[in-house]
Amino acid sequence: MLVLSPIFEADLQPEQYAYRPGRGALDAVRRAHRLLTTGRREVVDADLSDYFGRIPHAELMRSIARRVSDGRLLGWVKAWLEMAVEEDDGRGGRRRTNRARRERKGTPQGSPISPLFSNIYMRRFILGWKVLGYARRFKAEIVNYADDFAVLGRAPAAAMLTAVEGLMKRLKLPMNAEKTRSCRVPEEPMTFLGYRIGRNYRPDTGAAYIGTRPSRRASGASAAA
Repeated sequence: MLVLSPIFEADLQPEQYAYRPGRGALDAVRRAHRLLTTGRREVVDADLSDYFGRIPHAELMRSIARRVSDGRLLGWVKAWLEMAVEEDDGRGGRRRTNRARRERKGTPQGSPISPLFSNIYMRRFILGWKVLGYARRFKAEIVNYADDFAVLGRAPAAAMLTAVEGLMKRLKLPMNAEKTRSCRVPEEPMTFLGYRIGRNYRPDTGAAYIGTRPSRRASGASAAA
């Protein structure tokens, strides 16, 4: 991780906010808010199904090998991806599984280097969005934090969602249809990284504005804690 992180940090896109120095979830929320207040109000609020567990090894290794030529280091990365992991067996015990090696996909959650791998692979989606012309066609920008991302643009959200689904299919990443939604803000609020961004009213004048506040779900979790 110490060797690879500086190499790929220079490659990661400005739309990516997770696991990077000087960046965090609040920066991603602020960026989404900024895009909304400057007219990009068509939104795809996306959800990926088990992103860390679905990253395909072959495609990820190609992304890493594009910048790393040391065969020994690439061998360590491959071994790390395929190593067995321990998990809760649901009966109070532990079990070992080698699903990643058997299915040739997934990066072990909780391992030090998995966040970097997740950023490297998500970069393919962000680059594809721009290189294939969707950013220009929809006047849309992606805001990404780990496995969470939103697309905010000026074109109809339904058309942007179709483009997102097509790219994710090419990347072999299944989307959670039940949790993925498209909307137009402020007619409908969006929820991103625990924050609700939508129509609010000023207490003194009653004037409407697009504002950000913790979502009900996040507020309930904080209260319970």
